Amino acid sequence: MITSKAQATRLVHLVEDAGYARAAETAPAIPPRLHLKNATVDFGNRQWPAVENASLAIGAGEFIALLGPSGCGKSTLLNVFAGFQVPTSGDVFLDGEPQRGPSAKCGVVFQKHSLFPWRSVLENVAFGPRRLGLPNPLGIARDLLETVGLSDVASAWPSSLSGGMQQRVGIARALATRPPVLLMDEPFGALDAQTRALMQEELLSIWDRLRPTVVFVTHDIEEAIFLADRVVVMQTRPGRIAREFDVPFARPRTTGIMDEPAFIELRREIADIIRAEARKSFR
Repeated sequence: MITSKAQATRLVHLVEDAGYARAAETAPAIPPRLHLKNATVDFGNRQWPAVENASLAIGAGEFIALLGPSGCGKSTLLNVFAGFQVPTSGDVFLDGEPQRGPSAKCGVVFQKHSLFPWRSVLENVAFGPRRLGLPNPLGIARDLLETVGLSDVASAWPSSLSGGMQQRVGIARALATRPPVLLMDEPFGALDAQTRALMQEELLSIWDRLRPTVVFVTHDIEEAIFLADRVVVMQTRPGRIAREFDVPFARPRTTGIMDEPAFIELRREIADIIRAEARKSFR
C-alpha cells in the first residue's frame, strides 16, 4: 500500500525509468553513416591488394582522418566510400544501404580543385543543385559562397583565384547538394603552409555549422589530429587499418592545442607507426 506522497512519487519514477529502459531495449539501432565491412580491393597488378580486409564504422557528423604512408590505400578507401571503386570482396554501406556507385549523398573534394574553368565561381557551385533539380540553385550557391567567405568573387573565373580560394570554392561546390557525407582527398596538400593552416581553421568552422560526416585523407599528422575526432592509421603492403586513435581535445579547437603535451605525445605515437610502415618501401 502507498502510504505517503513521497512513496507515490518514487513509484511514478520507477515506472517511468522502466518504460525508458524498455524503449531503449526495443528501439532499433541507428546504423553508422558509413560502414566498411571486411573490404578488400585488389587491382591484380601487385603482389598484394591495395586494401585488405578493412573494416571501419563512421557515425553521423563524425570527422575522421585517414593517415598513412604513400601507397597504403588511403585514397582507394576514400574511392570505395564514394562509390567510385567497388571492393573485390567485402561490403560498404551508406546509411545502412549497400553503396553500389556514386551517390548524391557524398560530396567529394580532391587535391586539385577540379572546377569548371569555363564557368564562373557562382555557376560552379550552382552546378550540382541544378543537375539534381533543386529549387533556386543560384540562391543555394550564393549562401554557400557566403559560408566560405567568397561572396565577393562570385562572378570571377576560377583561374583568377588563389589556390586556397579555389579549394574553398571546391568545398562549397561539394556541399551545394547538402550531402550528409563529405569525402576529402588531401585537399590542402598543394597549398603553402600559411594558407594550409588558415584552410584547416576554415574547414572546422564550416564543419561546425553544417556537421556533415567527414572522411579526410592526409599525410600530415598534425593536420589529422587538429581536425579529426578520430585518426585512422593505415599500414602498407597490403593496405590495412593498423590502429585507431580517439582525439582527446574539445571543440572548438585552436592551433594552441598543438603545444599541449597530449598532442605532442599522440603525434609521436602515430609517427612511430607511420615510420615503421614507410620503411617497408625501402626494403
